[in-house]
Amino acid sequence: MARAETLTKLPLDRWAALIGVNPLHFNGVYMPIHPPTVCQQPWMQYPWQAVDRVGREEVAMAIAQAEADVEKYLGYRLLPMWEADEWQEATRPYRPELVNLSGTDIRGFASATHLNWGHVITGGIRAKFLLGAAVAITYTDEDGDTYFETATVTATVTAGQTPCEVRVYLRDSDTPAGAGAADDRYEVKPIEVAVAGTTATIKFRREQVVLPARYDDLVAPVDDSHMRGVDGSDNSNFATAVDVYRVYNDPQTQVSFLWEPLGAGCGCNGTGCQLCAYSTQTGCLLIRGDPRLGIVSYRPGSWDPVTNAFTSEAYTVPRAPDILRLYYYGGLRDKSLSCPTIVIDPQWERVVAYYAAALLDRPICECNNIHTWVQYWQQDYAKAAADESSQQIPEEARDNPFGTTRGALFAWRRVKEHALGRAVLA
Repeated sequence: MARAETLTKLPLDRWAALIGVNPLHFNGVYMPIHPPTVCQQPWMQYPWQAVDRVGREEVAMAIAQAEADVEKYLGYRLLPMWEADEWQEATRPYRPELVNLSGTDIRGFASATHLNWGHVITGGIRAKFLLGAAVAITYTDEDGDTYFETATVTATVTAGQTPCEVRVYLRDSDTPAGAGAADDRYEVKPIEVAVAGTTATIKFRREQVVLPARYDDLVAPVDDSHMRGVDGSDNSNFATAVDVYRVYNDPQTQVSFLWEPLGAGCGCNGTGCQLCAYSTQTGCLLIRGDPRLGIVSYRPGSWDPVTNAFTSEAYTVPRAPDILRLYYYGGLRDKSLSCPTIVIDPQWERVVAYYAAALLDRPICECNNIHTWVQYWQQDYAKAAADESSQQIPEEARDNPFGTTRGALFAWRRVKEHALGRAVLA
């Protein structure tokens, strides 16, 4: 699979599809009976394998930077993800000398806080559950071209299981030493999942599960001679089995309350406490108002595994907490998609793909169609203006925090239209 050490929300294979790269070529795979007709050299994984052109690792870093830049100014994630251990100061009285003894607001409702990220969905942490270990892959040639491009696996799931929580990973034995089971760097994506009763049928492309060791064996020639890459007809180059997991939100952990000791001593409700340490208690979160704004109220409580719900409790310290440690799940969802929690809104896919292309600082592969397309988005208006060409730098690009390339300007225009606050008020 097109993978990298840098994790991205937009799958590398999806980026390649958006810019028009053949999936076999992008994954470094060739078929002896179907030699490449446009791009003679396969894409490499690492920079040291081909110093004269960009590899998949560098593409992943560009995608991750593009996603981070866009999310910073939007105020929300492009795809739902779990925020872990976010620290916020608890709501305090306006007058600093006062202490909130009730733990509620002036109306008697639970106190609230503003999260770092909008489009909040629920409180909780990320959890994984093994559905099937070493599940055999069946390869089929659906279009009759002698390349068995379709990989299919099946796993047993709980009745009613949503397909959007099913994930596929390379087995630990197929990854470099130390990767571990279900390492997110070796997740196979994108995939197609259909659930019927208690059976999940998962499909993906054969070139997505090239064994990582095969990539390490590839080194581009120093001359202009042709290098073919990974033989797509050799079954030993591809995984024969994968691990299937359920990745879901575990609501048991949502917020921890922290109290600082009072004065020179502890004063923890008269019971004493450890010096220079917070008193703690768990609780739960509730979205207040518009989920896009990222405002949640909080209450103390403990998780009941029998009822799968929180049981109400009083604060163990007789005043409102000083600090909140928050755990929640949130991000943008295009609800017109079948799985909006794992597939980015197509509009933002394009933004990330084009902006990432503009961030690449080494030449793309020698394919003329791809090379020209990337150069289009890498065009720098500031450089063109400095060269006294007829191209003038657009006024909105002069103070663009993303830069002055065409891809950066394209991304910034859409961020300004959909940033948190402006989008909510529209």
